[in-house]
Amino acid sequence: MPSLFLLVPVLVLALFSVLLYRRLVRAPRYRPRWLRLGAAGLLLGLGIAVFVGFAYQNASLDSAVARLVGVIGMTWLATAFYLLIGILLGTLVALGLRLARRSDLVTRWHRRSVPVIVTLSLVITGYGLIEARQLRVTEQAVTIPGLAAAFDGYRVAVVSDLHVGPTRGADLSAGVVELTNGADPDVVLVVGDLTDGTTDQFGEALAPLDGFDAPDGVFAVTGNHEYYAGDAAGWVERWRDIGITPLLNEASTIHRGGATLRLAGVSDTTGSAEEFDADDPGLRADLAGALADVTGNEPTILLAHQPGVGTDPAVAAAGIDLMVSGHTHGGQIWPFTLLVGLANPTTAGLDTIEGTTAYTTRGAGTWGPPVRFLVPPEISLLTLTRDA
Repeated sequence: MPSLFLLVPVLVLALFSVLLYRRLVRAPRYRPRWLRLGAAGLLLGLGIAVFVGFAYQNASLDSAVARLVGVIGMTWLATAFYLLIGILLGTLVALGLRLARRSDLVTRWHRRSVPVIVTLSLVITGYGLIEARQLRVTEQAVTIPGLAAAFDGYRVAVVSDLHVGPTRGADLSAGVVELTNGADPDVVLVVGDLTDGTTDQFGEALAPLDGFDAPDGVFAVTGNHEYYAGDAAGWVERWRDIGITPLLNEASTIHRGGATLRLAGVSDTTGSAEEFDADDPGLRADLAGALADVTGNEPTILLAHQPGVGTDPAVAAAGIDLMVSGHTHGGQIWPFTLLVGLANPTTAGLDTIEGTTAYTTRGAGTWGPPVRFLVPPEISLLTLTRDA
C-alpha cells in the first residue's frame, strides 16, 4: 500500500511534466537540441524538488539543503499551475485556428504565445512570493446583540494558518506577534494550522508566540494540519509551554466589569478520522461538548478551524453570537478563490452561516507554495460593538 500511495503522485507529476514539455517545447517545434534537453532536465529536476519538499515536511529528510530544494519545489507548483492555465487557453486558440481551417498558423501561434505564457507565469509567481510576505492587520467591527457595555469596543485578534516549518520559520511567528501586539487586542484567538510537521522538527519555530501580549490571554483550537504529522498531542502541549490555552471541546469565560464573554472551542474534525484518531478524546471533534456550557444567556464566540462547522444545526441552536475560523486561506492563489467557495460556506471576511454571524480570516501564512496571489495574508482584528 505505501508503494502504491507513492506511485500515484509520481505518475501524476510525470504526466504533468510530459504535458508541459509537449505544449511548451514540442508544440512550438523548437529545434535547438540544447533547448529541448535543457527543458526536459529542468522539468525533471523541479519534479524531484517537489518530492523533496514533501519529504522534508514529513520528516523523511532533514537538512538545510533539503529545505532549500523543497522551497524551490513548492514554489514550482505555483508556477506550474499558471503554466497549465496558459497552456489551456493557448490550446483553445489553437483549436479555434484548426476549426477555422488555418492549421498553418498553429505552430506560429505556439511560438509566439509560449514565451508570453512562461513570462507571465514567472512574473505572477514572483509577485506572489512578495505578496505572501506582506502580512498586515485588517480591522472589522462586529455587532453582538446583548453585548454588555463593559465589552463595547472589545478587541479580538484572530490568528490562523501560519503553517510554519517547511517554507517559513520563526521569522513568521515573530512577525505575527509584533503586528498582533501592535494592534493592542484584549484577547488573541488562534484558530489552528500553526505548523506543518512535528514538534521535534519545528517546535522552536513557534517560540516567538510566547510574546503575545493580551490582557485576557491567548486561546487556541486545533486545525487539520496539527494532525497530519501524527503529533497533535505534542503540538497542544507545545502551545501550553508558550502560554497558549487550548480549548479542546470546552469553554472559558472572560470577566470584565461584572459582565462575561464566553469562548467555546471545538477541536478540528480531522482528529476524528480513523487514520488520525487521537488518544486524547479532547483532540477529537466534539461540538456538543464544546457547547455544553453555553447557555445562550451570555455573548459567546465559537472557535472552529473550519467554517463548515457553522452549518451544524447545533451552532445556531446554541445561540452562538460569533464564530471565528480560518482554514480557507481565502483561496491563497487566484483563481483558487473561486474553487474554495465550493467546499466551504464562506471564503473570507464577515458573513452569515445558517443564521450565525461568522468571520473567516485569510490567515498569516501559506501551505504548499509559499505564494499568495491577489489574496494577501492577514491578522484579523475584530472590534465588538453593542446592538444599537
